[in-house]
Amino acid sequence: MHKWKLFSMKRLSVVLLAAVVVIIAGCQAVSGIDLNRVLLNSLKVQTMESKSSISFQLLRNETADIEDDFSDESDELLSLLSNMTLQVDEAKQQDSEHMSMKGALKFDDLSIGYSLIVDGDTALMTIEGASRPFLFDMTGEDIMDSYLYGTEVEDLGPDTAAASWSDEPSLMDFGYKVLDQVGGYFIDKMPNPKDLSVDPLVTEKVNGESLTLAHLNVKLDAVQAWGWVQSYLDALTSDREGLRTMMKGVVDLVLADPVLRETIALDENGEVYEPTAEEIDTTVDEMIDELTQLNQSMAELAKEDEFSDIINKNSSVKADVYVDAKLDIRKLSLEASYKPDPSMMDEEEMPFEGFVLRFNQERWNVNGDVVADKVSDKQKQSAISLDTLESQQGYQTLRLFNPTSDAYSLLRNKLHIGKQTAVWSVWDDDSPVIVTASGVTIIPLRDAATQFGLNLSVERDGIHLFDPATNASLKVNKGSKKAIVNGKAVNWSYPVTVVDGITYVPARDFAKAFGASVKWYTYGDNIKYSFTIEREVG
Repeated sequence: MHKWKLFSMKRLSVVLLAAVVVIIAGCQAVSGIDLNRVLLNSLKVQTMESKSSISFQLLRNETADIEDDFSDESDELLSLLSNMTLQVDEAKQQDSEHMSMKGALKFDDLSIGYSLIVDGDTALMTIEGASRPFLFDMTGEDIMDSYLYGTEVEDLGPDTAAASWSDEPSLMDFGYKVLDQVGGYFIDKMPNPKDLSVDPLVTEKVNGESLTLAHLNVKLDAVQAWGWVQSYLDALTSDREGLRTMMKGVVDLVLADPVLRETIALDENGEVYEPTAEEIDTTVDEMIDELTQLNQSMAELAKEDEFSDIINKNSSVKADVYVDAKLDIRKLSLEASYKPDPSMMDEEEMPFEGFVLRFNQERWNVNGDVVADKVSDKQKQSAISLDTLESQQGYQTLRLFNPTSDAYSLLRNKLHIGKQTAVWSVWDDDSPVIVTASGVTIIPLRDAATQFGLNLSVERDGIHLFDPATNASLKVNKGSKKAIVNGKAVNWSYPVTVVDGITYVPARDFAKAFGASVKWYTYGDNIKYSFTIEREVG
């Protein structure tokens, strides 16, 4: 079958179905406000200034008995998620490659200031408490360059493999054209949510300025949202001719655009290929089949006994949107909450009852002249690269931060990035943990040194190890129980031993030398299967 059919038609279908999701709050005009145009405008914003906040609240279940299933660290993580806010005090969007923002990441008792600048090929982030900024290379090849919806570029036809996606119209730009061409069809078929209201004349403050705006308010609980989606699917699947007309319009759109035509409508010989009526019919039938199956699945799920436990009136979506005379969104407030039936959560002994996600934003200078902050050469020279961070041990990253800062407290005491854990299994083929006949656990020395970031060298007088995290040192010799720990001679419980060419040392003695603890994991009748050495350094 032709590649246009295999790839392009499927891509168009994905874009169209994605448009359905994007316009979920759309519908027909209400009180003279063209909601379709409001949403299209919001998608096409190129420049703006704004301030916003996004918060996530995990609703803890204080009565759940989770002590046996959750560690202290897991409980700390849940506490963090219980009240988390990303605050953007100032954002400047100059274009798709230049923007800057500053604000704070907040938890219950922590507040970490930050700033981010995206300046073409470079992004720079500063974090309050860090001794150096962090530099990100933005020139890396995007996944879309190599794989487009799972299809390799080289398989898409002549010239396409040689063309970088960054030199072609972006998928989002193509989505804009599709929405302009066929958005009316989707809007006509989309039912209005029951609780949708518009106040065409209200006064609201945006960035301290009082503006006259239109206020749109919508509320949907989970049951209403479920029914709304089903009624929309019914409307789409019952209108095959409308879908076909819409799809033909998209094909015409592609063929009429020189860049799009050369990108996705060329055959193996480099000639423009127009899908046949049969191919368009097949694609439309496939879309209807997929939508029908989705609707049927939703109907079947609604009949399940547990459905009301998961989808109920306790979960909801609320939105307040304020629009100016140009139908640009200037202020919005969104809240999504999910709260299953308490009996289900209690039965599963879940540590939380649900969650609430909130987003608030004010926008000004929309599509006006906006200049984002720039990354200076001095900032670049002082920054640490992402590649360097990825190669570091956690404690090395911690040392970039002031120990009194909230960022340090978060990373060390909450997220425990300084924790190091070395793990071995008795079933490892290469270097398993071994329990000797005398009951002493021994581990492969070089592997242990690597996992803990220790420097290991073999000298004439023995094997030397140095720990950059704690400045601890160790010297051992093969066949000997004697070890030199931090310059002092000690006797270990078992001699350094070579097994199948691999040097092993007694685990507990090794762990003690570097301030770590050991633990065996067992199953059944106390059968040992996994061994760990763990420590936390900062």
